[in-house]
Amino acid sequence: MSSIHDQAMHYIYQQVLERLLDHMTQAQRASVQLMIQRLLVSAGGVEYLRDFRLLVLLGYDRSNVSLLAFLRAAQLSIALRGPETFRLQVVVNARPALTDTLLDHLEQTFGALFLHDDPRVELLLAGAGYVQPFSRDPSCTAESQQADRDALLVFGHLCAGQPEAVLGSRLHLELGDTVRTLLQRVAQPSAVITAVPLRQRQRFVAWSRAAMRVSGERGDAALHRCAGALCELLGRMHCTLASPLQRPDPVPYGRNGKLALRIIAVDDLLNERRDDDHLVEALGLGAASSASPTPLAAFSDPAYLAHLQRLRTHWLGSASDTAWLASEPGHAMLQRAFGIDDVQSTCLLFAPFAERGEGLAAFVQRCHPAMRVALPYLHRALQGEPCPEAVVQWLLDTSGLSLAQLRGIYNGRIEPTAARLMHRVARRDARLRLVLPPMLRVGVTAPIAC
Repeated sequence: MSSIHDQAMHYIYQQVLERLLDHMTQAQRASVQLMIQRLLVSAGGVEYLRDFRLLVLLGYDRSNVSLLAFLRAAQLSIALRGPETFRLQVVVNARPALTDTLLDHLEQTFGALFLHDDPRVELLLAGAGYVQPFSRDPSCTAESQQADRDALLVFGHLCAGQPEAVLGSRLHLELGDTVRTLLQRVAQPSAVITAVPLRQRQRFVAWSRAAMRVSGERGDAALHRCAGALCELLGRMHCTLASPLQRPDPVPYGRNGKLALRIIAVDDLLNERRDDDHLVEALGLGAASSASPTPLAAFSDPAYLAHLQRLRTHWLGSASDTAWLASEPGHAMLQRAFGIDDVQSTCLLFAPFAERGEGLAAFVQRCHPAMRVALPYLHRALQGEPCPEAVVQWLLDTSGLSLAQLRGIYNGRIEPTAARLMHRVARRDARLRLVLPPMLRVGVTAPIAC
């Protein structure tokens, strides 16, 4: 029975490979052969392929979908020539949580490449403190979700609430922390494979070094040749930034005694032209239509940023009603992912509590005019003075933060290391481009408040 099953699966894998190659151009098929040669050299020879495990951190753009298709073609091509082939660990980042649309695209991709039932492929979903087999139902704990929620809100309020900064380069620290957790809980991969172009990899390394300098991190000796050591460092900086109002607990290095995790770059083997569009479309592979064309920004769902940008545009305009939110495409999206509703998102965009409540009067006038009479009490509550309980409850409900966190933001009580790191991180968006000075408070152009 086992032999019959193996023969049937062998036939299915052969059909998948033929389908892949049939939809590739001649140049793409040649690239697959070059990729096979590169992987054989990296593994140390055919005899070591069985234990050669490739980690693929899957982004949501077309280049990442093409990379996965090329790797699948290479894996199946080697398997048809000999008894063994390399293993794949395909990791999907679930920070922030994936939208239903993006999950549909991923499931479509995995199904088209027949990845679910292949024991040589491990599909993983990694998020805040958890790693699990890929599914639509992440096992994120309430504590982890609360920690990510608080980190996002505090960072946004301290950095003037600009969407491009709130969901900007900080996400790379969060991603590094996710990979750090992943490497502690799964079988050690032999290498990480990436299709991010050389110039963008260099930009990422330069940004990481700059953040490392301002945070006082030295890293270890393997930092510049080991992806695991780099993710360890990014994870440590994420912990510093996650609790800027208090001194974070020290995070020990977790790679003692582990082999260096190499990086295999194959961006030169993937066509830079849009020849891969035919392959992606012919196979019905999923690629989010809203995904960023820049690979550095492809590891987080762009729908969250788009929603915050639409919300900001609405409040910076002349309209003041919120009825449009019910039909807005991103309505309740942040609520599902973080437990942040649109009232709290709006408060985040105005960032009214920083700099001793400099923007509080404008925020109340614009979004909560009924609270104008309570403005002195709002300041009293934020200063730690006695005030009506209803005022405190309004602050908690509107901001989504605790009173201690609000008072820390109001008084600017930020750990010096976290303040330096926050200033550096808030200057870059997810593509690591400079973020323009914020104009979030009505009638006010202010520098980044961190």
